Amino acid sequence: MKKIMIASLKSILVFTLLCGVVYTVAVTLVGQVVFSAQANGSLVKKQEAGKTVVIGSKLIGQSFVGDGYLHGRPSEVSQLSPVSKEQKERVEKRVEKIAATDIPVDLVTASASGVDPEISVEGALFQSERIAAARNMKKEDVHAIIKQNIIGMKIGGITSQRVNVLGVNHMLDESE
Repeated sequence: MKKIMIASLKSILVFTLLCGVVYTVAVTLVGQVVFSAQANGSLVKKQEAGKTVVIGSKLIGQSFVGDGYLHGRPSEVSQLSPVSKEQKERVEKRVEKIAATDIPVDLVTASASGVDPEISVEGALFQSERIAAARNMKKEDVHAIIKQNIIGMKIGGITSQRVNVLGVNHMLDESE
């Protein structure tokens, strides 16, 4: 019985060290060496008064207000059914607030997480006229900034392209 207990304790100790320490350190090292930016949060930084300041992350959506900024998806979390009465009412209120026709769906529907960092290319271009007017810019210049922040790919009619909201807003601020 004593031999079995000692063998069991040795096994627990070995597997704790192997799985809890060695594996964790190995995965962390590989992450830091191979995927350094992603492992550290994909932070977006800018120089401000001689200091480097973190303004956000490419992976987490931030809320931007004001006509001069690209707005992301609504930030309130939605676990509602797409066909529920409550979801329909929320979308109708958002459509009324925007007061336009042919609004891209991602501008009036919230995501499950509430922190999507990207919107559709159509959603970004839809807002370009408002942004250009608020910043006294040409609409084409806003389009150029949006196009520089498109990620994903397009193969034929299939697309996964989207626009990083923080990237566009950072470039808009830098262009002033």
